[in-house]
Amino acid sequence: MENPGGSLTSWGAANLRAVHQILDGEPKLLRDPVIIRLLDPHWVDQVRKEADLYQQPGLMGLRSHIVLRSRYAEDRLAQAYARGIRQYLLLGAGLDTFAWRQPPGLEDLRIFEADHPATQSQKIQRLSASGITMPENLRFVPVDFETENLRTALQRSDFDFNLPVFISWLGVTVYLSMEAIDAVFNFVISLPPSSEMVFTFAQKRPIDAIHATAVRAAEVGEPWKTYIRPEELGWKLAKMGFSSLYVLPPEEARELYYTGREDGLPPPLGAGIACIMV
Repeated sequence: MENPGGSLTSWGAANLRAVHQILDGEPKLLRDPVIIRLLDPHWVDQVRKEADLYQQPGLMGLRSHIVLRSRYAEDRLAQAYARGIRQYLLLGAGLDTFAWRQPPGLEDLRIFEADHPATQSQKIQRLSASGITMPENLRFVPVDFETENLRTALQRSDFDFNLPVFISWLGVTVYLSMEAIDAVFNFVISLPPSSEMVFTFAQKRPIDAIHATAVRAAEVGEPWKTYIRPEELGWKLAKMGFSSLYVLPPEEARELYYTGREDGLPPPLGAGIACIMV
């Protein structure tokens, strides 16, 4: 990342989560009232005035993917909690707001947000300016995935390496080198059995909306670096020792989350959300 003030693409993702709350119909794929509080009220008013802009196919498809990946990860987290996992690690958390909208009954869940120091500082400042208090079960862990060891960074917190953990890693791998991605996979496979991670990856395929997103990211100093084909990913993770890899099929996502929608929010066109188990 080339932005010393923090990730700009994380704000872009947050903006689209907010647009989902403002413009899209019910039921929401991801109900996130907190993100509205984090953003500039003038920007929220502008979204309402320029609603047609956000109903363009490219932007609708992009925000659909962004809210879907968070919804899927949080659904898997709920299942992991039900089987006894009590640690949640968000890698590259950006402006994720799960810690501020935790469902009732998860009070003993310990949440760790690991992110680039500049992006994390930016988020903390915005939370403070918005009057949003910190949950007691949240820990911030600054780390640069390209230059620092994730385990070493987590050792500076009260993260328990002897307990299984659920991890989300959303919208991050495309910005990292393959070496940095592999370092995270190697960390995950070192965790106790039943640990799980939901993550996203980008495939190199000629879809205009995806190409346009990559171009915009490069223009703000956060170029896309790594594309991964699902078959290569499966081979790599099996060799590392993961017990399973599941790539969410578009057909399943459509059935689970888009059946009966009347707002035109499009289901995903391709794979790009995956789940692995230790």
